[in-house]
This record gives sequence, C-alpha cells and structure tokens, in this order.
Amino acid sequence: MRHTIYIYKCTNSTITVHGKVNSIVLDQCTKVGIQFTSVVSLIEFVNCRSVKAQVLDNVPTVQIEKTDGCHIYLSKTSLNTEFITSKSSEMTINVPFGDGEYKEYPIPEQFKTHLQGGKHLVTVPNESSGV
Repeated sequence: MRHTIYIYKCTNSTITVHGKVNSIVLDQCTKVGIQFTSVVSLIEFVNCRSVKAQVLDNVPTVQIEKTDGCHIYLSKTSLNTEFITSKSSEMTINVPFGDGEYKEYPIPEQFKTHLQGGKHLVTVPNESSGV
C-alpha cells in the first residue's frame, strides 16, 4: 500500500477518503472533518485546530501533535486503536455503543510524574480534585 494523503492548511472543509490508504496527515488545518474507510499505519494531526475524524473500518494509530480540539470517532472494528499525543488539548475519543450513539472519553492533558524508589520514573494522568 503506497497511497499517502497529505492535507495542508485546509480550512472549513469536510473530506471523505474511500478505500484503504497507507497514511493520512493533516497539517495546519482548521475546522476540518475527515471521514475515511481504513488506514494501514496511522492518521496524524499536526498544528491543527478544531478537527474531527471518523474511521469507518480500521486505523491502528492516531497521532496528535500541537493540536487544539481533536475529536476522533471510532468504528466498532477500530476499538484497539492506539493514541499518541503531545503538546495538544481538547482531545476526545468517541466510542460507538447502542444504536448509533457514541460515548465520549477525554484524553488526559496533564500528567504527574514521580521518581519511584529512586530508580525509575512513573507517570500517571493527573486527576483534578475540583478545589
């Protein structure tokens, strides 16, 4: 599979990709929605704002970098997707359940790291206590 899709500085658009492609990259896009059938390696969002993606079949990896507002809608066949994030905010994973409904899961933006036993770092999502 050699088809790679690169979308650059796209705004206020909806994009549909039919069939299977190797990868999809959205770079510096704003208010863009993308719906695709299947990706072999990954879909990546870099320097984007207010983007949405819906996978109809499968995507093994979603990578989100320097992006504010990224909402991913998974299919029932893509529930094992891995998410890699850095320097991003307002990210959600929407998982299908029932009859056309989705359950939203926010991706943590803040983490807490401590040195355990003086030997290795342990990092966990930071839970807000709501002071």
